[in-house]
Amino acid sequence: MNKLKELYIYTSKKGIKDTVSRIKTKYCHITPFFLFLKNLDKPYSGITLDNCFKCVQGNLELLNEMREKINNLPREFYVDKTHGGKTFYLVYHKNEIAYIHWIFKKGEYSRFFDIQDENTFEINYIIALPKFRGNRLQAKAINYTCNDLKQKGYKRVISAVSKGNILSIKGMKRAGLKEFKKVKSFYSFVKKTKV
Repeated sequence: MNKLKELYIYTSKKGIKDTVSRIKTKYCHITPFFLFLKNLDKPYSGITLDNCFKCVQGNLELLNEMREKINNLPREFYVDKTHGGKTFYLVYHKNEIAYIHWIFKKGEYSRFFDIQDENTFEINYIIALPKFRGNRLQAKAINYTCNDLKQKGYKRVISAVSKGNILSIKGMKRAGLKEFKKVKSFYSFVKKTKV
């Protein structure tokens, strides 16, 4: 059902032609993914946001307002509608939105993981808007999120990245996450890893 919602949102934003192209490239192949992990109880000091950027935990009311004002936001800004996302972090450049990623916990949606405890969270559906790429926002925002959630009692962060997404893999490594497993997504379906 999540995939149908995702395709519906994608079609409404991008049109039929782009949706058919997405189905061919994303859902009709076997795709390797790397699974990443970082234990938050180990000391780590990674790169942080420059002064002109600010990272905050978002709320759905704010997100709805943003979607009404800004046309053509990528699908990552609709994860609450497509995958039941509840928690996300935003990065602003002054008052302009620059980046988003979503947090999933035990009992919430995850394509790759079966989260076993209350102290682990997944980061997924990550995107920096084109204007702000090149600022290493992924690594900086993940570091901010890890520090924020560590203070709230979380002990471990996980994520999954497609083998072909070189920039996101570099971002994970810059944020101190280590690859711990390789999996294959068969036509967009993958056996979940217990963590």
